[in-house]
Amino acid sequence: MKAISKLLTLSMLLVSSSFLAQAQHSNGTINEKGKINGIVTRTDSKPVEFATVTLLSAKDSSLVKGAIADVTGKYEFEGIKEGKYLVAAVNMGMKKNFSAQFTVNGSAVKVPALVLSEDSRNLKEVNVTGKRPFIEQKADKMVVNVENSIVAAGGTAMEVLQQSPGVQVDKDDNISMRGKNGVIIMIDGKPTNMSAQDVAQLLKNMPSSNVDQIELIANPSAKYDAAGNAGIINIKLKKNSNFGTNGSVNVGGGQGKLPKLNGGLNLNHRNKNINVYGSYNYNYNRNFEQLDILRDNQESKGRMVFDQKSYMDKTSHYHGGKAGLDYFINKNHTIGVMLNLGKSTWEGLNESNTWIGNGENIDSSLLTKGINTSNWNRQSYNINYKGKLDSTGKEINIDLDYSRNNEDQNNRLFSSFRDASGQVHFRGDTTRSLQPSTINIKTIKIDYTHPLKKEAKIEAGIKLSFVDSDNDSRFDTLKGPNWEYDVNRSNHFLYKENVNAAYLNYSKQFKKLGIQAGLRAEQTHVTGNSLTLKQINDTTYLNFFPSVFLSYNANKNHQWGISYSRRLNRPSYDDLNPFEFYIDRYTKAGGNPNLRPQYSSNFDLTHTFRSFLTTAIGYSHTKDMLSRILEAGVDPKTGDTTIVVYRYMNVATRDNVNLNISAPVPITKWWNSFTTISVYYNAFETVVNGEQIKRASGGFFGQTQQTFTLGKGITSELSFYYNSTQISQEGLFRMNPMYAFNGGISKQILKKKGTIRFNVNDIFNTNRFSGTYNTTNRALVLANRWDSRQFRASFSYRFGNSNVKEARNRKTGLEDELNRVK
Repeated sequence: MKAISKLLTLSMLLVSSSFLAQAQHSNGTINEKGKINGIVTRTDSKPVEFATVTLLSAKDSSLVKGAIADVTGKYEFEGIKEGKYLVAAVNMGMKKNFSAQFTVNGSAVKVPALVLSEDSRNLKEVNVTGKRPFIEQKADKMVVNVENSIVAAGGTAMEVLQQSPGVQVDKDDNISMRGKNGVIIMIDGKPTNMSAQDVAQLLKNMPSSNVDQIELIANPSAKYDAAGNAGIINIKLKKNSNFGTNGSVNVGGGQGKLPKLNGGLNLNHRNKNINVYGSYNYNYNRNFEQLDILRDNQESKGRMVFDQKSYMDKTSHYHGGKAGLDYFINKNHTIGVMLNLGKSTWEGLNESNTWIGNGENIDSSLLTKGINTSNWNRQSYNINYKGKLDSTGKEINIDLDYSRNNEDQNNRLFSSFRDASGQVHFRGDTTRSLQPSTINIKTIKIDYTHPLKKEAKIEAGIKLSFVDSDNDSRFDTLKGPNWEYDVNRSNHFLYKENVNAAYLNYSKQFKKLGIQAGLRAEQTHVTGNSLTLKQINDTTYLNFFPSVFLSYNANKNHQWGISYSRRLNRPSYDDLNPFEFYIDRYTKAGGNPNLRPQYSSNFDLTHTFRSFLTTAIGYSHTKDMLSRILEAGVDPKTGDTTIVVYRYMNVATRDNVNLNISAPVPITKWWNSFTTISVYYNAFETVVNGEQIKRASGGFFGQTQQTFTLGKGITSELSFYYNSTQISQEGLFRMNPMYAFNGGISKQILKKKGTIRFNVNDIFNTNRFSGTYNTTNRALVLANRWDSRQFRASFSYRFGNSNVKEARNRKTGLEDELNRVK
């Protein structure tokens, strides 16, 4: 039927066009130079094949000429006399769209792309809708449509991210993509402006039901901040906008070893001039972490073995709110304001036993109990303006941002030292700490787009950012019945940073070849001031970051892409703080004021076959890579050398080669499969405690997802991932394989406005981390487990205007700064 309808439409258009052509010849001479061309695309920028295109008179919308677009979505009208026109396009199952009015005056006219969205209509209780696949491969990024994942239901944004192609999350919640760490996490095009650990906590507290899409951008252009050597992950939250009011509500619960709960509400109202939207989310998560560390040290006085077993019970409460307003002054000018608020409370109860001996006999043990609490508040404000300056596509975007982050951490550590028989000999290290921190971030960002002739354009912009961080850490040690201020552990650290950036980007599309080249310059001035240590570090540096992208559409079956970019990753504000604090008597963590930014050069070659099989080969060279490393420490009071210090350091170099293959395969009408495979090789070289360390290994990551449409609104899903033995970028551990199975089922109810889902994560309870780290005189074996196997149920309901149209996806200027907040 679809083919017949297209044939009839084409026949009628050809007949009507011939009559109109005869009429035109009888009334006047046609200007043979009058030519109109353009392209019809979907909302995801893919071409609409064989779309019906009509040329209309602007005066009375009467038909002038008709055409059918080709397989690439392109169309053309020739021999059009001078006058004012507009173009309309439509295709089966899609909404009709019209171009803006334009004038033909004898020269060729290029009509801006006509974008068709999918049409949803209720026909006698049968709802016909276009459904996005779980994974979409686009020219510059891969898109994960979270709403269509059953396994993600009732879970968190972090759990969805772990299931995304090429994305890995290690034991310390560090996120890497295609085997490279340093990924920048953005939400709705805006940076989270937090450290890796705080980003992980945010994503763990964010319900997956509040996420619409996850965009994986492996190689960003010069338009983006230069920070991040592994690309960008942009998490797009649900936000609807159409005339009227709509929204959704969701609630979910889960049970692993410990309980979880989440819920949320999204609301949106829009009329001709105003769009108002808001959301609220709550998450309760109780989790555990079991950590076993075996350390074998060869000291000058002999062999010492530390066998440590720790268990932590962690509970968090998160409240998040978002509100915004867009005011449409007219069709070309819009101003908006946004507000993001977040509040989190976290408590961890930790108990650790460490048995100490020579490997054959245990001569003592250390019992440590800890109570850790944290209260975190974040406020982000944005004022923005978007203006279309003329009909040619000239556009300017302005963002003013302010963010304030407050955190109060309280820690109490109680230690008891016992002999081999278990008798307590003396009260060991007992400490308490109060660590308030405040980070203020201000940014100004201006972006300008200037179209040129023949499908070319120039983009330019500037960004100014100002960061002030105040971290005051006070430690007290129990001396008898009294607490005494510990000058060796306390530290007051101030940090100021100013980054001034500018970029210029040029792009042009030829018939089959597309090019894009850009250059970004960033000047950075940093001052770190330890008031306690009376130590000031003042640094200024200027860097240039070029990027080049080439795309070639050989034919409908083969598309090629080549890209190069240079990027950097700055250390977090807190990691520059030189203070150290003890986890127990033999383990401490600390900052490093001598940290330098890491720089990477990235090359990628991609090939897409028939718009479904995507292959990417990449290489990156990183200088001064930031990684948390274990190194030998010395107690400043006792001179004890058995201490281990865990701090960020600059690894001299890292080389990464990777091969990534992904393919969505429809096996039958009711069975769809998506599989992604990553093979990579990492080589590291650095110096720790004066020892030259070289680590290198290959690695393999595979993930497959199978979706089954069972009828009557029921869909099920199974997924599996496997991560092979390799050198972990965080800590340079040689990690053992990790793998897990997930499964779920969903059913639509309440006239398809409601959905219930049941799923199980890590069905066989196999998802855990273990690894080894060896140097000349130290060997470490680590094993880490958490509450990975979870049974969950969730319910979501959509209400109001069901004709959902996506609102403005506003990208503010806080792209790099918040990612570094701790």
